[in-house]
Amino acid sequence: MSVKEITENLEIINENELPDEDKNISEAEKQEKKVIMEFKNVTKEYSRGDRVFYALKDANLTINEGEMVVILGPSGAGKSTLLNLLGGMDRLSSGEIFFDGKDISKYTDNQLTQYRAANVGVVFQFYNLIPTLTAYENVALMKNIEKNTMDPKEALREVGLEEHMHQFPSQLSGGEQQRTSIARAIAKNPRILLCDEPTGALDTDTGQDVLRLLQRMSKEKKRTVIMVTHNSSFADIADTVIRVKNGMIQSITANKNIKDASEISW
Repeated sequence: MSVKEITENLEIINENELPDEDKNISEAEKQEKKVIMEFKNVTKEYSRGDRVFYALKDANLTINEGEMVVILGPSGAGKSTLLNLLGGMDRLSSGEIFFDGKDISKYTDNQLTQYRAANVGVVFQFYNLIPTLTAYENVALMKNIEKNTMDPKEALREVGLEEHMHQFPSQLSGGEQQRTSIARAIAKNPRILLCDEPTGALDTDTGQDVLRLLQRMSKEKKRTVIMVTHNSSFADIADTVIRVKNGMIQSITANKNIKDASEISW
């Protein structure tokens, strides 16, 4: 047998010996994930008299585009500070924050306003809808912030509320109001969707509907969804779980067995 034949046979044997799982991993590794957000030694501090209080200290993290990220921690852990810094709604004390490779921690106030308008959608715990406007009108407000927005009807269709577009918030259930809030957030086609306890005011069944919607936004629409919560059950539906305690990142974990939102309960 020639050297060439021996080499070819070895290649065939090596390929056949690889389990399917390893082959899939090799293929996945070829498709590098794009980092959309990065924190480098980020600290947010406040002075109280002679004392310094750290809302966040020496935080380092990376978030990949299109992932669903859950930030977990008890009240006062630093979750909201982390979310506000991600969204350009607060300024750090030291460190660097990169969005799509650009250091937004050095942005002027005007540049941060433009960053938020073009790239960030926010979903609040208590909806923050204007009660005197219909669902359609609440979503249409996004045109005042960003010109290149979705048609409000299309955004409401995305969240399953097309038939309710002419109803006022008081005529909608809690879950429908939250879905209207999500429609408003996605209407400007943001790169990242920040969710602050989005199911906190909802019952379990309605909360599951909202989680399924957010998970679909990540998986199907390739939006980067970042959710702050104290509910550890939500870690099961995330690509990445960031745990925060006492103003410090305790751990960052990649979830290997992601569940569908319909599978979890609390």
